Amino acid sequence: MQEFFSQYAKIQNPTFEMVIFTFLLAFLCSTLIALVYWITSPTTLRTGNYIQSLILSSVIATMILQSIGDSVASGLGILGALTIINFRTSFRDPRDIIFMFAALGTGIACGSYVFPIAITGTLMFCFIAISLRYTPFHMGNHVIWELRIRIENRSVIPAVEQIFDKYCRRYTLDEIRNEAVKGVGPILEEREYFLVLQNEDQNVELIQALETAGVIVRRLSKQSATENTVID
Repeated sequence: MQEFFSQYAKIQNPTFEMVIFTFLLAFLCSTLIALVYWITSPTTLRTGNYIQSLILSSVIATMILQSIGDSVASGLGILGALTIINFRTSFRDPRDIIFMFAALGTGIACGSYVFPIAITGTLMFCFIAISLRYTPFHMGNHVIWELRIRIENRSVIPAVEQIFDKYCRRYTLDEIRNEAVKGVGPILEEREYFLVLQNEDQNVELIQALETAGVIVRRLSKQSATENTVID
């Protein structure tokens, strides 16, 4: 097989069949990466559009690399054309960026006709990503809730944490904002948390418990591949 791949390394004038094979290989490798992302990612961090972008980005990278070839002038021209496009999509999870880089890397390897690197790199990346799922570093396919609360008295914070310990598998404080009330004087504190509930059906009970403790619940929301639920 090494002899088969080596004869296509640094090919100058690829045939039509070779171009088709290159695109198909990029598509298969990126599809495998997208499948691993779908299996190993939390529900709130995966969307159908992102899965499609993983697959399509690899095909686009392959097309660009095949168009450039060994021409420096073509590379500079394509680079200048791509600078016109402003990508304003923000990734909330660094892991999403890594998967996007993996898909692009696969396309670049295929477009450069280094097929052993494309195949081996894809298989190794997918194997490691799946292996990490069974380590303590993985959150599992749990829904992540975003909670925004307003606190008028910081003395209730220990009670809030006790409520989180009761209803949540895990919680993280993401942001704290202080807001002064005009004409009154006291400073209100707004906090945003990320929560993984022990039972998804207990979200209403969580809100009631927080309000009983003297906390104003501004927003409780979750996102998934098929829904975006907000409880105010």
